[in-house]
Amino acid sequence: MEKRGYILKLGVSYNVWDGEELLEYSIKSIRENVDYISVVYQSVSNFGVPCNEGLVPLLNKLKEVGLIDEVVEYVVEPKHCSINELNKRNVGVELSIKNCCTHHMSMDTDEFYLNDEFKYMKKVLIEGNYDSSACQTVIYYKNSEYRVEPCETMYVPLINKIDNGQKFEFFRGYPVLADPTRQMKPGNLKTFTRNEIQMHHMSHVRKNIRAKYENSSARQNFGNKIDGWVEHYENWTLQPNSRFPGNPKDYAIIKTDKLFDIGNCY
Repeated sequence: MEKRGYILKLGVSYNVWDGEELLEYSIKSIRENVDYISVVYQSVSNFGVPCNEGLVPLLNKLKEVGLIDEVVEYVVEPKHCSINELNKRNVGVELSIKNCCTHHMSMDTDEFYLNDEFKYMKKVLIEGNYDSSACQTVIYYKNSEYRVEPCETMYVPLINKIDNGQKFEFFRGYPVLADPTRQMKPGNLKTFTRNEIQMHHMSHVRKNIRAKYENSSARQNFGNKIDGWVEHYENWTLQPNSRFPGNPKDYAIIKTDKLFDIGNCY
């Protein structure tokens, strides 16, 4: 895509240890709009738990059919979880640079975008010559037909320029509330409204929800709540007053339109 001499060659890198049951469907939601896709995976979690036996065969299969361009293993170092996450995401940046991408986006397996909104995002970034971008998210629970409301206020960084050695780094002063392992120096940041683009986050759509909770980089904040969350998830059905567990605020779960095919991912 080109305008006024501005070329946007986009690389996306997926950060993977679990949740691979969603990966193929997430890639399909963006593949048309992306030039290069890598997967940086861990064979063990930040807490030393092995990945599922089917992870590597699945990655190889997705590479064979052209959904993934490159697969690289990241060896976990004995460091804080957030440092491992940051380093792993920067491996993805290096792969995009190696493949001559001008822009980069980091993703997890449970993140989805609508095709038209993704195209629009790229168009806006090109026309405005933005250095970085961010949008807000919509959380899903159990499957892609159940959404958490109200929507959270946190942002997810989207596309960043990488034509001058930019990388993810911890620093203070990022203009919006976002995951610290996904922040680059923002420069000229485009903050999209919900009407323009949202990230549809299947963060609570898992075949093994316990593995997600127990290996989360935020696990230290969960205390003794995990067993209760898992029981709630495994026995949950939509009721008139369904609530999203584990949050001090009053979040409801509502039925919504099914925007994405995620197969049998739960």
